[in-house]
Amino acid sequence: MSFDRSPSGSGVTVNQSDSIRGGVNRERSPIAPGRWLLPAVAIGIMLAPLNSTMIAVALPDIQAAFGVSITATTWLVSIYLVAMASGQPVGGRLGDLYGRRRVYLFGLAWFAAASVGCAFAPNLVTLIVFRAMQALAGAMSFPNGAAMVREGVPEARRGAAFGMIGLATGIAAASGPPIGGILISLFGWSSIFWANVPVVGMAVVLGWIGLPRTTATRPPRARFDVLGTILFTVALGMAILIPPFLKVDKPGLAVLAGVLGAAVACAFVRWERRTASPVVDVRLFARPQFAAACASVGLGNLVMYTTLLALPLYLQGVRGHGVQATGFILVALSVFSAFSGPLGGRWADRSGRWLPAVSGSTAMFAGALLLTIGVVGASLAVIVIALAIMGIGVGVAGAPVQTVAVESVPLERAGSAAGIFSTSRYIGSVVGSGVLAAAFAQGSGAELGARYVLLFAGLAVAALAGIAASTRIANRTPAAAFHAALAKGNKT
Repeated sequence: MSFDRSPSGSGVTVNQSDSIRGGVNRERSPIAPGRWLLPAVAIGIMLAPLNSTMIAVALPDIQAAFGVSITATTWLVSIYLVAMASGQPVGGRLGDLYGRRRVYLFGLAWFAAASVGCAFAPNLVTLIVFRAMQALAGAMSFPNGAAMVREGVPEARRGAAFGMIGLATGIAAASGPPIGGILISLFGWSSIFWANVPVVGMAVVLGWIGLPRTTATRPPRARFDVLGTILFTVALGMAILIPPFLKVDKPGLAVLAGVLGAAVACAFVRWERRTASPVVDVRLFARPQFAAACASVGLGNLVMYTTLLALPLYLQGVRGHGVQATGFILVALSVFSAFSGPLGGRWADRSGRWLPAVSGSTAMFAGALLLTIGVVGASLAVIVIALAIMGIGVGVAGAPVQTVAVESVPLERAGSAAGIFSTSRYIGSVVGSGVLAAAFAQGSGAELGARYVLLFAGLAVAALAGIAASTRIANRTPAAAFHAALAKGNKT
């Protein structure tokens, strides 16, 4: 069942793929929730954020090993972002067509193979190629894992399930740098890739035991959208190239990337509207609930990611704090975000998705507003409190917004929806990186200090827009919506 704001005001729309009257979905049999479903999904999904943050501490050692510039090594970060962002809808669509369990487990095996390739890479170019393969494999985990949770966990406990997954991914992202630092100091940079192999092994075993065996939903004449995938990847890649070009003072290349990206994006949208089996079904955005969820997560990630990028520059460049002190300050956002995720999920299950989503977005707005005050010259305590408030907002809103995204579409499109939702999150990060690069490409001293005030004031405005997006989510509890739909069905 999913919930949309229907013209009649009931706020409930029953998808044909969900079972109100005892029917079954297109995968022939509904998934019975098992004790291993959440652990299997959580461990697989944790690999992507863990490897996203673990690479940061390895860049100096990789630079020294291959004798390249630090700028060249940052392609290990950029290519991972491009491949992960563009691969999410692709992975979700493959799961919808060929079976989510099958694609999920294949992605895990591919991730292990790509990690081994990274460890054995003889030069930077080879490492970048295997890093891209690692990201594409990881992109199969989130959308298919989210779709299996959407189907396998009862609606009344679905928010809590997504909250626990949010906790797992938050811990993985936060623990990446310290784990990477320990491994590198003991065994060298290649050890961060070898470490993935036993984790993947555990995820595959749990997945084999706990993930449901479902039948693929591929229609008889459905074909994978190769052209759409290429156009989407190129458009997103051009967008992600803009911030690096601005950072190295190449505005002409940044403009060229923007123009090419916009042109390819227009061609992509036209093609997706025409093709029978789109990799990114843009028609899903016609569903108010899904569009609101994607807008909310995109704006929320714009605020969070820009804060995580900008605040270290401010604390070290303007206030003169060291790297270690800056790291401890930023922990406030990560810790409060991770541990408030399950609370937001349980809240969504008890009172509906709307209230925690709006409350979380409001907390992000309050945190950004307080940071605007903090960078004017307030005490460090104000900045820490602002980060804690923002972290709570990110965590509380995360589970209900994600739940709405996968609930608001037919079950056979849940993988695609989860992939598009995740890409919306990455797009927020890309926009945030671009805004930061444009704001601080030039300038120094007091001028830069004033720009930080304007930056965080702008983030507060973005968070305010996130509140507006979150208010579009239906204000119904799962149980109330179910019984209302059931009663309506019995009358017809």
